[in-house]
Amino acid sequence: MEVSTTLDLYPDTTVSMALFSGVTNGSEVRRKIMDGTIAAAVINAQMICDPFQVLVAVNKAVHLDKLDKKKTKTVFGEILFNLSPGNNILAAYQKFGVQDADSQDVLVVLLNDLQGEQLQQVSGIIQGTRIPLESLKDIRDEQQIIKVLLDKSPSRC
Repeated sequence: MEVSTTLDLYPDTTVSMALFSGVTNGSEVRRKIMDGTIAAAVINAQMICDPFQVLVAVNKAVHLDKLDKKKTKTVFGEILFNLSPGNNILAAYQKFGVQDADSQDVLVVLLNDLQGEQLQQVSGIIQGTRIPLESLKDIRDEQQIIKVLLDKSPSRC
């Protein structure tokens, strides 16, 4: 249900991803991310085409973190920002971050969680069902992804 991999450019960094369906406490999860209780990127799963898309964003975020050139405060915020086609941090958080919706699907990205302790902590906070990462292809909203990626307005994310 969880996928872990090592980054090629940074072999000392592992990335773990887990998919949750029917998450009902998005506002609480976002609040815990902001206060530092959750050290993870929690992504709106409907906006992700493939886990590789997330790995590319993670790789860039870790690289910028090592160079101390992040545009956001945390490496996890940088992951969300790197998923976005634009330069508006707030818009990236709104489009790709966890929402206040009644029920949503989220992808959790953790770094260096070798023992699975961080995932256990996050799983205890998120009120939803863990499902296989392969289910992402059934969750993604292709029309919304196309709209965000091809939007030509100045306020795009």
